[in-house]
Amino acid sequence: MPHFKTAQLKLPNLPSKVTHSLGEFCFMQVFHSTQNPHFSLLQVYFIPKDSKEKIKKFFLEIKTRLKAPHKTKETIVHLDKNSRISPIEIIKSALKILMDFQDSILSHNLNGKSQALECKLPFIREIEDFLDFENLLKTFARESQVSKNTNFLPKVWLEIGFGSGRHLLHNAKNYPEILHIGLEIHSPSLEQVARQIGLLGLKNILILSYDARIFLEILPSNTLDKIFVHFPVPWDKQPHRRILSHTFLTQSARVLKEKGHLQLRTDSLDYFNYAKNLAQDFKTDFQIQSHVNAEEAIISKYEARWLRQNKDIYTLEFLALHSSTSRKLDFDFAFLDSAVQPLLFLPKNFQKTKIVQKDYFLHLEDLFISPCDSSSPPCLLKISFGDFNYPQTRYALQTNHLEYFKENPLPTYLNYKAHQQLLQLIQNDFSLYKES
Repeated sequence: MPHFKTAQLKLPNLPSKVTHSLGEFCFMQVFHSTQNPHFSLLQVYFIPKDSKEKIKKFFLEIKTRLKAPHKTKETIVHLDKNSRISPIEIIKSALKILMDFQDSILSHNLNGKSQALECKLPFIREIEDFLDFENLLKTFARESQVSKNTNFLPKVWLEIGFGSGRHLLHNAKNYPEILHIGLEIHSPSLEQVARQIGLLGLKNILILSYDARIFLEILPSNTLDKIFVHFPVPWDKQPHRRILSHTFLTQSARVLKEKGHLQLRTDSLDYFNYAKNLAQDFKTDFQIQSHVNAEEAIISKYEARWLRQNKDIYTLEFLALHSSTSRKLDFDFAFLDSAVQPLLFLPKNFQKTKIVQKDYFLHLEDLFISPCDSSSPPCLLKISFGDFNYPQTRYALQTNHLEYFKENPLPTYLNYKAHQQLLQLIQNDFSLYKES
């Protein structure tokens, strides 16, 4: 993770705006944890030079500690993983700007050659870009001139865990009329493939780092034509972590169009048998076929490795038998005005609180306060919530009003239930927020 260490951190006078070759960096304010006196968050905005690109918002973590054996003080500054953004060049540039304010740097890892941001920024997307999926498809069809029909929606192929991108890039080059979406949680792979997309001049790929199980849940029904899951981590010792599950196949059946196609390829016989057994519960949703050592037009880096080792490659094909009922996720994650006032009187006795319900949870993890002369200084509430298997972390930012920082929670039913629980807590149970 990009970072630097210094004996004593010095920040510019906040708020501070710095012009950079990539755009403008705005260092806004610092929030200090009420739970850990050695931990703070620095709020940063990045405004790209290209006005068509969205402003990127994130936090930098500031941690102070005593380093053994002489108990010397050091401060480390790096990205807050809960507000992670891509490409990584933005984070590195923000850290380099802050390094220039320091009297001395103990260590850092920011010397590596950065890849051109302009080769990455249009292709690496945030999850919010996919919430209005129909508009995304229409924009692609219009800009790529796939059709002159303004209501035309192009075909969409989704690849989960694209790794080196060999299969994803091959499909994009050979099927330019199709929108190709790639998911990859390994950041170096994401950045390398983004660079390849830019160098090849491909306009029909969008990639992002996100959990595929949540991504499928937010997609509209009958949206995808193909889903590729090639050589997923088998998780032999932790099968509950496998991407293929009852929930995954349920969502796949919903988002695939009639005759849409889900393909699993794996070198793990155990995973293959597990998936075949799982498929027995979906005979009314899919026509299912299996193959051993079936040839493909392009093979991935991993498949090439297994073939050199003379390993068998197993393929499981799911063909969707019918369309699904349309569904719209239209949840309101706003904080009502009546819910704002209690947080304006900040607690000195804030305590972590966890509320566990049958199918979701809400955890108030920390309260951060920005020092100022006001009797109601800005504050930041760190919250984790939602599905036990796919929890999310968000910050609620309180200035002159209360809102989620950067983006609302994803519009899932369990996230909405957790948000309603938070509103109820703020409105009806003020014991967490009263002064002692």
